[in-house]
Amino acid sequence: MTIENLGSSVRVLGPDGTSEDLPAAPANQNSRYGETHDAIVIDGREALVMKAGSAPLTCTR
Repeated sequence: MTIENLGSSVRVLGPDGTSEDLPAAPANQNSRYGETHDAIVIDGREALVMKAGSAPLTCTR
């Protein structure tokens, strides 16, 4: 999984080649991104990835 920070959003590239853009939530910050059922919280070198129906996953750089 690759998370690309685009500033006001992040792009999540899955190991299967899928891509999803998640907007900042709320719009004026730069560590929480997400939509209705998916979210990412970035804290330093770690990212917590939460997807509906799945256990949260911690990723590191």
